[in-house]
Amino acid sequence: MAMFCVGLMWAVGKPSFQWTNSVFSIYWQRWRGSIEICRGPVNCIKFIARKQWFVAGSSDGIHVQEEAIKKKKIQRFRARVSSVTSLAVHPTKPYVVSSSYGGLIKLWDWDKGWECITTFEGEHSDVVCQLAFNPNDTNSFASVSNDRTIKVWGLDSPKSHYTLSGHSDNVKCLDFFTRDDGQYLITGSVDNTAKIWDLQKKTCILTLEVFRSPVIYVFSHPNLPVLITGTRNGIIYLWSSTDFRLRGILNILRGADVMGLACLMESRRVVIGQSHAISIVDIDDEETIGGKGDNESSI
Repeated sequence: MAMFCVGLMWAVGKPSFQWTNSVFSIYWQRWRGSIEICRGPVNCIKFIARKQWFVAGSSDGIHVQEEAIKKKKIQRFRARVSSVTSLAVHPTKPYVVSSSYGGLIKLWDWDKGWECITTFEGEHSDVVCQLAFNPNDTNSFASVSNDRTIKVWGLDSPKSHYTLSGHSDNVKCLDFFTRDDGQYLITGSVDNTAKIWDLQKKTCILTLEVFRSPVIYVFSHPNLPVLITGTRNGIIYLWSSTDFRLRGILNILRGADVMGLACLMESRRVVIGQSHAISIVDIDDEETIGGKGDNESSI
């Protein structure tokens, strides 16, 4: 049995959040086995909770499988494009959207035998790095690319609705969030910044510039007013999504790329995926104990 035990206590001024991993242990009690998806690398993977499937994108196509314990393959098909770089699952409809190194975006309908029902093409001039559906407007989604742009799309048209520009290098990640009933995007880039975009005004309202390394993963917590950014040098930054102030810095495995961030459903627990390790932390939004004014705390 492998165990990682991290003793952390993190607190800042009001209103604030606390990373509570105070002697929080992570156990792997049973090895569940592995599933061979393809011979090459798997670039992305998403769970489809309502079907108990997961869908994976690789260099040789898209693979659909029942949850890992049963190890039953549902479907495998080639997207007829170059290597799949990102996948996003529609929250209510039987849709998965995929992107590729060639800048191509496709919409797939699993109720129609995984038929491609729309191709969004010819707008991104480089690799599409990530896709995300808008949780408050499920007929729209956004994409980010190495061509330094963000595009917002609708399911009703193969053409993008509009383009957001402002990053000076490859844009690697994005997530939607709400603030004061408004709709926003956060994006991260190789230019060592994250940007906040107002989707009603279609403009960047703030650039976060504290990073010393490319921002390669961003995450909006679904239950708390929290934005999380992860960098290539392994540092996690916690921000308030109400005033965009930096609330803290978490350093679990310095130098290990932040490969993914996720929230366990109905939980304050955040899963951090890094090179060769997975960590779990809790975020507590109660009034801080032993607050330190407006200064952020670094771990």
